[in-house]
Amino acid sequence: MTTTLMTLIIGIVIVVFGLTTGLILVLNVTKRLRTGQEKMQNKREILSCGMPAEAIIQDIAETSSSMDGRPGVRLDLLVTQEDGQTFQTIVKTYIPIIHVPKFQRGSVIDVKYIEDGAVKKVEVVDAYIP
Repeated sequence: MTTTLMTLIIGIVIVVFGLTTGLILVLNVTKRLRTGQEKMQNKREILSCGMPAEAIIQDIAETSSSMDGRPGVRLDLLVTQEDGQTFQTIVKTYIPIIHVPKFQRGSVIDVKYIEDGAVKKVEVVDAYIP
């Protein structure tokens, strides 16, 4: 084989590898964006159609994430339904800076929830949803 032919084959292999890698990257990013949009849509649905309840913050921890300058938190909640029954849940959400003072251990906050089979999905009323 000549040097020109070898260079051409290596070039084609590099281009095919680059295109394949780029395609995988684009598909991965698209999937993550779609998943994020679905999560936000689910949060909006819970907040608009969910049952109102009150929750006591048993523990709060800042996560390493933020969204649009709002800190991410993990809330360990004891939720009291309108009928008086309680259940425990953990919610990961984002809090607008102006609402941070009311999100302290022992505070009572408003939440909404929906029942999805045996699972109760909970969202915080004053949380940040873009």
